[in-house]
Amino acid sequence: MTVWMFPGQGAQRARMAAGLSTAGPLLDEARALLGTDLTRMCTTDADPVWDPETVQPALFVVGVATATALLRHEPPPGAVIGHSFGEFTALAAVGALTFETGLRLTARRARAMARCAGTGTAMAAVLGLSEAEVRGVCEDIGAGGGVVEVSNVNSPEQIVIAGETAALDDAARRCRARGAFRIRPLRVPYAAHTNLMAPAAAEMREALEEARIRRPRAALYSCITGEATTDPGRIRELLVAGMTAAVDFCGAVRAAAREGHRAFVELGPGSPARLLGLVRAIVPELEPRLRLVSDDDEARVPRPFQAARSAPAQLDKAVEDGS
Repeated sequence: MTVWMFPGQGAQRARMAAGLSTAGPLLDEARALLGTDLTRMCTTDADPVWDPETVQPALFVVGVATATALLRHEPPPGAVIGHSFGEFTALAAVGALTFETGLRLTARRARAMARCAGTGTAMAAVLGLSEAEVRGVCEDIGAGGGVVEVSNVNSPEQIVIAGETAALDDAARRCRARGAFRIRPLRVPYAAHTNLMAPAAAEMREALEEARIRRPRAALYSCITGEATTDPGRIRELLVAGMTAAVDFCGAVRAAAREGHRAFVELGPGSPARLLGLVRAIVPELEPRLRLVSDDDEARVPRPFQAARSAPAQLDKAVEDGS
């Protein structure tokens, strides 16, 4: 059984929709719905922007376009996983959200998170320590009054932390002392997936209560709990919870593997893949079948993922911004 996976912010790149014939009409629709033209960002050599209010809707469009292209050649997936806001793209790909609903929710989510931005918060990826080790560091700092939390569990040895800048700097020093081989600051101006996102969570709860969520054609493996669900009410709850709870991509992949899924396809911008190297690091004992689809050619002709297997380089390359 195949799992389709959709990355979150940080996956954007120049010309990320240039090879997708399905993207043009969706970009036109997005411009009509949002009043924002995403075409230049998605189809030209312009440097990728990092503003979440532009990036997240653009990545949503590219993800839906890629899924549409792949469905022309292959059956629907057995399940889906979305990293952070990639869950909205995943749900659109399996019919739980219409394109319009998913795009509007994505745009509103990005605005709500941007309103929580401030010069006093930041995020960083910790490479080379376990989740338990990083959580221990955060708890020690929290006991002293600092605010820093685990934001993403991307793989057994790639953990993202977020919080107040001073506490984050302290956590980085302590993680290095415990053997982390790299601390990588992320280009995100807020502490995504922490309790500092509570105002954004309240706004998204209101938005999701008004939105229609249909039963998806395939189960969503939640990156909050690891559970597989097709229940619209439960999906709504998980999307709200994901605003303040850590993204546990590692847990979602392990749950899918335990339930028999062996093939994982990453859909979206690609170059480089953001999630496939993480899957290999999460379930190496299975030698999972990995595939990247980012344009019409890759949708039409399957090409196995051939990234280098060096764990440190692979993990560093695949860092997700986690929002």
